Amino acid sequence: MNSTEESESKFKQSEPRTAREDTRVAVIGNVDSGKSTLVGVLTRGVVDDGRGSARRLVFNFSHEEANGRTSSIGQEIMGFDSGGSQVTPERFTENKNKTWSYVANHSQKLVTFLDLCGHERYLKTTVFGLVGLMPDYAMIVVGANMGVTRMTREHIGLALSMKIPMFFVVTKVDIAPDNVYKKTLETLQKILRSPGAGNRMPLLVDSQSEFEEMAEMIETKLCPIFRVSNVTSEGLEELKKFVHCLKARTLNTGAFGSAEEPVEFLIDGVFLVTGVGVVVSGIMKAGTVHLNQSLCLGPDKSGNYRTVTVRGIHIKRTNAEEARAGQSACFNIRAANKKEQLKKNQIKKGMVVVDRSLTPETAWEFEAKVVILHHGTTIRPNYQPIIHCGVVRQAARVVWMSSGLLRTGDEGTLRFRFMFRPELIHRGMKILFREGRTKGLGEIFKVYPI
Repeated sequence: MNSTEESESKFKQSEPRTAREDTRVAVIGNVDSGKSTLVGVLTRGVVDDGRGSARRLVFNFSHEEANGRTSSIGQEIMGFDSGGSQVTPERFTENKNKTWSYVANHSQKLVTFLDLCGHERYLKTTVFGLVGLMPDYAMIVVGANMGVTRMTREHIGLALSMKIPMFFVVTKVDIAPDNVYKKTLETLQKILRSPGAGNRMPLLVDSQSEFEEMAEMIETKLCPIFRVSNVTSEGLEELKKFVHCLKARTLNTGAFGSAEEPVEFLIDGVFLVTGVGVVVSGIMKAGTVHLNQSLCLGPDKSGNYRTVTVRGIHIKRTNAEEARAGQSACFNIRAANKKEQLKKNQIKKGMVVVDRSLTPETAWEFEAKVVILHHGTTIRPNYQPIIHCGVVRQAARVVWMSSGLLRTGDEGTLRFRFMFRPELIHRGMKILFREGRTKGLGEIFKVYPI
């Protein structure tokens, strides 16, 4: 067997037992609040040394490790057995494939943490993670010694506007001065009780709290606030119990279709694996994909699709026979025409792998009913924001407005035209548009197919 066949066989081994439930939690908050460290501590079952030893276990790139700042979307999993105890390998290696495979195969429930960026420079990546990766919950991390900063408020606003249930984790309680710590908690509770946040009920969690009841009420008005230290492990046990109680919201959000509908797979990453070929990662929005199934990849700059074959499927870095609606997966794909060679640079984030019946919905233009959250001046025709719609992230121009101009707080109907290439979009999809910071939200109600 040559090296190419060996690599392919690794991607297509028989399917092991996988976890029954997967809950996605987006981790957001201001830069230097301890998000990556908290994810490392929770998923690896270790404590931090106060100098970032835990965060080194979850960073994707060496430059992130060097400056301590996340600039990409990191994903880590946390597994629980049938008794609610955390599943941890005896030895965590740097090879995520072995670690993830062990956790996935020995867990009844999985929690996937999406470690997003805190620095304002990487806000577009954070928005992409919140909109495109469709998290079930948002865990907003606040540094007890830093207070509630402007970017923390921006992230709270994003979670509220996208109706993502959220809970808070106040970190670094072991080093925060008492007066600063107390003021941070007071400010946070004041923000949550305000009308802008929906008059929510902040709850300071302790060891006597009813975690199952809290997990059920988080979708209403309740906002639990955990106080933890990644160094002393204070409060971590309560946070783990609560995370175990969180239920996946895949069927409740309306963002996903059923497993019987036509296949729609949203691409959020593209890789070239030696000996295997092109691998795309993303989320199954609808349908079921099987090995050796033929589907359409696109749209390209002309709005065309090419037929591809799914040669291998990975879920949580573990081989699988199929991927169903609501799951995150990776596909090894090849051009159906053996004379063509699929190249990595032909595939972009925002493209889709879909059933042939969905391809007519590709469009350059669409209309949406929008509300302006914040804008310094007025919005007029020819205004060009960045549109976020699922995994689609592209500049678009306003070609028509229902009124002459829109200001902060106004509602109206806008017709957008994508600037660079057409996209696959549907009626009812939510959009978020920004120009630097978030400017407005809306819902697509009319699509103009090409």
